[in-house]
Amino acid sequence: MVEAIEDLFVPVLIYNNKSSDSAILKQFKEPSWNNPVTRFLNSSGTDVIPRKDGVWNLQPMAARMVSALKASNQKVPEYLSGLAIDRSKLKLATFAMHCYWVGEARLGSIKGVSNTVSGWAGGLEVVQVTYDPSIVEYSKLLQTAASFKCASKVFAHSKSQLDTASKLVGSNAVMIPKGTRRAKLSDQKYHLRNTRGLRHLAMTEHQSTKVNGSLRGNYQAYLSPRQITQLRQINNHLAASKSLDGLIFPDQDSTLGTYQAKLNKQLGMTQTKARN
Repeated sequence: MVEAIEDLFVPVLIYNNKSSDSAILKQFKEPSWNNPVTRFLNSSGTDVIPRKDGVWNLQPMAARMVSALKASNQKVPEYLSGLAIDRSKLKLATFAMHCYWVGEARLGSIKGVSNTVSGWAGGLEVVQVTYDPSIVEYSKLLQTAASFKCASKVFAHSKSQLDTASKLVGSNAVMIPKGTRRAKLSDQKYHLRNTRGLRHLAMTEHQSTKVNGSLRGNYQAYLSPRQITQLRQINNHLAASKSLDGLIFPDQDSTLGTYQAKLNKQLGMTQTKARN
């Protein structure tokens, strides 16, 4: 988020309690209050999207940034699009296949799939998919999964899913059973976790899903410029040391900050040793 703010926009902070900023508040008819207001202006000082106050969280802020870029006919990078996804509108789907390592990679490559999780259901290896139904409908998602040989059995999360799946795969469609569970961490995004360099890079759940699904293609399209730079730093580090073996990216966004700090520290220690 910080990278997108600094590199895609010219951020300006206006205080509500400093006399030097009062003229700007008056110019834009903003009250002097404690509620944050975000505005996106063009070079003429005109709003490119409507002003909005009370934007407190990352996702709605990222969504406004995406809207501002689109309104300005600017390209929206994939890494920012991933942050703007409204998770409240996403749905779950679960498919069984012979190997969830393969399943995660193939299903993660589908447009509209935001996240994948390897696990077990009914004694079978499965991948739980989080997807955006406004981009890929359930029936299309199932058809694509079947074409990838990743739908030997379909576990429905609703009666509507069960009805749709039954028409396509017959008795191989059932309601998801109780007792489903995640696979161990080392089995999540397996191909990515076993790719030199990338296995250490801090990525969001959405990014790791898409990169894992496009390792043989243009996976860098899902990374930010600063991530690509850090990937080069990681690879340079690994050329001289194996001390990053204990640092493999986590599978939850909530822990990324702590992990990134550890990674930065380790890379910094290596650079210091090299200079000495």
